[in-house]
Amino acid sequence: MTPIWIFPAYPLLITGPFASVLAPKLPAIEALQVIVGGVIFQGIGFMVSLMIYAAFIYRLMTQKLPQESLRPGMFISVGPSGFTISGIVGMGQHLPHVVPKDFMGDGELAGKVSMVVANWVGLWLWGLAIWFCFVSVFAHWSTVKHNRWRFAMTWYSYVFPNTALCTATFAIARALDSRAIRITGCVMTCVLICIWLTVFVCMIRAVLVKDILWPQKQEDRDEGGWKGKVNDERGDERTLNNEEGEEGLQTDGDEGGSALSRVVSALSQRSRRKRKNTAGTAGSNV
Repeated sequence: MTPIWIFPAYPLLITGPFASVLAPKLPAIEALQVIVGGVIFQGIGFMVSLMIYAAFIYRLMTQKLPQESLRPGMFISVGPSGFTISGIVGMGQHLPHVVPKDFMGDGELAGKVSMVVANWVGLWLWGLAIWFCFVSVFAHWSTVKHNRWRFAMTWYSYVFPNTALCTATFAIARALDSRAIRITGCVMTCVLICIWLTVFVCMIRAVLVKDILWPQKQEDRDEGGWKGKVNDERGDERTLNNEEGEEGLQTDGDEGGSALSRVVSALSQRSRRKRKNTAGTAGSNV
């Protein structure tokens, strides 16, 4: 079990960032509606991800780490927190400019309080995203130590979820007006671009050396996918053939046994007739 199970919630997780970008381009009333809808759907996506977080952490505590080919998928755990930070902080910063005066009783106060709460929630989730990033990085220690690097399409998990962490870092930098955090975001972005280029080059190389897009080289070859199904079907065919062969042998045996019994009975009758004839000849001689 890996955080890949979070993928069904990702369409909801990117609703908040989209709403934070779209709201400033709309009139105040429509922008408020977009922000409220963005907060609702962002909350649904993050809470669904939070439940999968719990199952994922329980799996890490009770079992071993995922296989090397699946281990890059651990970085997907960074995405929900990162996208939620970008959406919540962005919508919170724009909310004071679009709320009417009677919003929640006092529009001006509600807008300012919402912005402050959004900033603190974003800062709290930023720490969670960084923690998951460190857990995913150190989970690759055994892979690096034993040199078990082999390209798989899950390597793109090094890129996409970490873009959420980069955008979240810039959102926190705007919320706190921190130059140091902004520089950190720029460094993370440069590193992420280098990682993306590396993964892309490794993908091209894997195609050329026939590690992917080749028969029996699919990504699920070790996870009970296509190859396992083929082996199961072949095993079923062998079992069926063996059963048919045993039934044929049994049928042949039955037919052979019945023929043998007829021959034995005929021979026994012939021997009895001979004994009778012999006995009759002996009696007439006497």
